[in-house]
Amino acid sequence: MATAVQKTSSTHRTVVFRGAHKLNILGYTTRRRLGSADNTVRSRSFDAGGFLWTLVCRFHEKLARVKGVTLVSVSLELSRNETDEAVVATASVRIDDPSGTGWWPAAEWHSEEPNVFPARSSTAVAWELAVPDAFREHEERYVDEDADRLTVHCTVDVHREESVEGPTSRSCLVSMPPRPSLSKDIHRLREKMWWPDVTFLVEEAKIRAHKLVLAMRSPVFAAEFRGDMKEKTMRCIRVVDMTAMTFRAMLYFIYTDELPKPKNKACPVAMARDLLVAADLYDLERLRIMCENILSQSIAIDNVMETLMLVHNRHRCHHLEASCVEYLASDPDVYDAVEASEEYKKLDMTCPSYINEITRKVAKRAVARNRSPSSSGNNSNRETMSTSRYNPSAVMIGTHEFRIESLSALRKTHNVLGQYVKSKFQLGAHEWAMTVYPSGEREEYKECIGLFVGPSIDDDTSLKASVTIKLVDPSGKPSYLCKLTHIYAGRKCDKHGWPGIITVASANSQYVGHDGSFTIQCRVEVTTEACTSNTVVAAPTSFSVPPSNMAWHLEQLLASKEGWDLKFLVEDSDIHAHGLVIATRSPALHELVESATGTDHVRVDEMKASIFKVLLHFIYTDELPRIDDVLVVPSNAWHSSMTVVEEMLSAACRFRLERMRRLCENLLAENMEAGNALATLDLAGRHGCTELETYCIDYIAQPHVVKDVMKTLSSFCRVSR
Repeated sequence: MATAVQKTSSTHRTVVFRGAHKLNILGYTTRRRLGSADNTVRSRSFDAGGFLWTLVCRFHEKLARVKGVTLVSVSLELSRNETDEAVVATASVRIDDPSGTGWWPAAEWHSEEPNVFPARSSTAVAWELAVPDAFREHEERYVDEDADRLTVHCTVDVHREESVEGPTSRSCLVSMPPRPSLSKDIHRLREKMWWPDVTFLVEEAKIRAHKLVLAMRSPVFAAEFRGDMKEKTMRCIRVVDMTAMTFRAMLYFIYTDELPKPKNKACPVAMARDLLVAADLYDLERLRIMCENILSQSIAIDNVMETLMLVHNRHRCHHLEASCVEYLASDPDVYDAVEASEEYKKLDMTCPSYINEITRKVAKRAVARNRSPSSSGNNSNRETMSTSRYNPSAVMIGTHEFRIESLSALRKTHNVLGQYVKSKFQLGAHEWAMTVYPSGEREEYKECIGLFVGPSIDDDTSLKASVTIKLVDPSGKPSYLCKLTHIYAGRKCDKHGWPGIITVASANSQYVGHDGSFTIQCRVEVTTEACTSNTVVAAPTSFSVPPSNMAWHLEQLLASKEGWDLKFLVEDSDIHAHGLVIATRSPALHELVESATGTDHVRVDEMKASIFKVLLHFIYTDELPRIDDVLVVPSNAWHSSMTVVEEMLSAACRFRLERMRRLCENLLAENMEAGNALATLDLAGRHGCTELETYCIDYIAQPHVVKDVMKTLSSFCRVSR
């Protein structure tokens, strides 16, 4: 008798399981103000990828800016893993503006690398995520004080490579959609300069642009081109008090939502000054904050008064003014050097009242710093102060202090060999950096803290430097000192230092304060031939830059119907759009527009009006709308969500929108079941969607699925006829 051969099969694929959870922390304002004996808040368990997860929010008093407690960490806890495989996950944290107005952008953090949870773990394993920087810096924006509530959203993506043998709830990625190209496409309007309708005369230059784009992006341009101002009908407008270079840079931002790169070795700080004025003039909030960041990071003795003069009477630049005040209050020598400068004397003569106001603010900030030396921030990677001075013996000396607010927290977030944090400072013409490895630089130093110091050299310069490191003893006892002398040569000079400057145990027992802080002081002496500058640099401040809002502006333009010049006739509906947007975002649809000559509308046949509106929504935003928003007639049972997605896919293929096509493919794969598998396979075949077609075949071929699919064959054949 022949031996029976048992045949089995399985399909191997990488599957992404997504779980999302919203945690409402009630009584947040009360907790923050009064403190609590219980310094953690735990969410209920939620599922992602077949595992149970818990969100843990931890509060701490020492890191609060005001009396009370504040949220200092968010951890994702895996309850247990009883499988033989490690769990690989990425995560994100989001805290929204509770007002619902969208005035403040959401505070968001996304993990750059996945975290690996060990296999066969019988106890809970926690992964400390980051509290978004925007929340740390502006906590008051995100707390709903009326409801006394803070809402934290967490999304978990579990990545699993598995052999699928049974039905499972999953989020499947059939094909990776192309990155959004909205800004790139709109920028192409400026690069190719298609159909400009306004010319600006700036200095001796003629600069062309599009009123539609300018009005969409700037409230000032909107008032000029859509209101009753004379510029509405003008095709040539003169711009004064601005250079052509600055105006072109501003237009680059308007068309791309990004800063241009300085050309011909132009100074980025000078460009930021000019663009800050332009941003204030044309009400470009994102550009203004970008420029404020550049200027804040570049504050020095020789420019701080110039920056203050720039922001004077610009009320929306109060954050940059505060950075200047913080810099002036950082050290008495700093203020003395600035007070002796010509810029200070000039401002004192022209605007003494403003000088008096700044002096009061500096004095108030200096007193606050003396009362609470640890209140300058809760970012453990942020340097506090560095100084340098000229020595007649041709030696440049600089000192820098790096305070890590919580060494234990840093070791948790940087718990892998080779992970490091940097603290940068300026000495003479070079930028230096202290690089700290909290969990060791390499294997033999895994129980030690590593520390290296080195400059960034852009040429073939050689620097002979003496570096002295002091670990500050919070009890006031003599500090740990170590010293080295090294020659740093050329562009590729290596950092130099100590791979194991101190063991973690010794650091915790002697050099970590009661508040968990760990402070390193660095003194660098550089032999130099000639140095005529005296530079003192304080810790720069970064402001939270709002995310790109190009898509939001275009979505609002579509909804408002302002400036439309196209009318589509779809079914019995008139749908308005803008020729510029259609031309740059969908060449295939633009071809249809050009072919409809001699009529006041463009007819689109064989498509529902609701689906065409989805198509326009994607063209204007690069994203799909919520499917529930498309189901305008929910009473028709046949018009299911899957039918809508199938029609969206057909529209995307018809007008050659690749990103939309792939997004629809993934939606169909996510919601595939036996009842719609054959219809989806047929759809994929008709439109040449090979990845989706392959996925359907693999899905149907599974033993537990094929029987159920066969039951739908007869009904599918009737519908297909």
